[in-house]
Amino acid sequence: MRKLLICLSIIILTACVKESRIEIPYAGDKIVVNSLIQPDSLIYIRVTGSKKVTEYSFDPLDSATVVLQENGITLPTPTYQLINGYGYFVSQSVAKTGSHYAIQVANKGLTAVSGSDSTPMRAHISNAYAQRGLNRVRFTLQEDGSTINYYRLRIFTAVESNGNWVIDKTDTIHFRLDPALNNDLPDIITNDYKSESIMTDENFNGKTIQFVLQTKKEVSSSHMIIELSALTPAAWKYFQSTYTQRLNDSQDFSLDPENAYSNVENGYGIIAGVNAARLLFTVE
Repeated sequence: MRKLLICLSIIILTACVKESRIEIPYAGDKIVVNSLIQPDSLIYIRVTGSKKVTEYSFDPLDSATVVLQENGITLPTPTYQLINGYGYFVSQSVAKTGSHYAIQVANKGLTAVSGSDSTPMRAHISNAYAQRGLNRVRFTLQEDGSTINYYRLRIFTAVESNGNWVIDKTDTIHFRLDPALNNDLPDIITNDYKSESIMTDENFNGKTIQFVLQTKKEVSSSHMIIELSALTPAAWKYFQSTYTQRLNDSQDFSLDPENAYSNVENGYGIIAGVNAARLLFTVE
């Protein structure tokens, strides 16, 4: 009798297993606006239409009306340009440190959207050092203690191009903070090697601190570049919410805007200030 009950239970459980197709709610097409605003650079504004999660291409809205303001003053209308196969609305002047930028976008058949943010001060980094054949890179950050700071850290191999040293985009350097030599950074030390580290200065606000990075592979280049980007709170939240996807796709902007942090009213996307400090140095 016991064997019969067990057999019946297995049959019943097996019969209950079936495929379920869950319809994910879709809020309808909306305008997606993405712009990471870097001081001393033109402002590049990517405008597309949102799609269902089953569609992975986004239609550029090249006929949209884009209004760009700096500290409440309307700037000349951004011009639409194709750059590396992608369409951007590009400002006619460079962004400034500490300024506030607002972007409004309208497109026929869709609800108009808007968003804004300011550009942060640049981080002060110095004393970079690495040695060929080893897997340690170090540098010093001099912190501003007057405010909470947010950062995105990356390191690159540098290559010479037309007489200048530039980032080698074909060589991604994965690293982690050396757990033995970063006692002030317990909250951001991990066992995994990643291509970037997103952090706040909670444990070192206002200090001068040395970062020691452990690279996954030995240093072999003659020159390297350390990039420490100061982020606004909006930029930090966006990079945090898209962290895993960006590591896989090597893109700054999310391909799944509905599930990413957004500060675009009535739409999706991110309008946020960043300020990248890049330090080129010679490997010993």
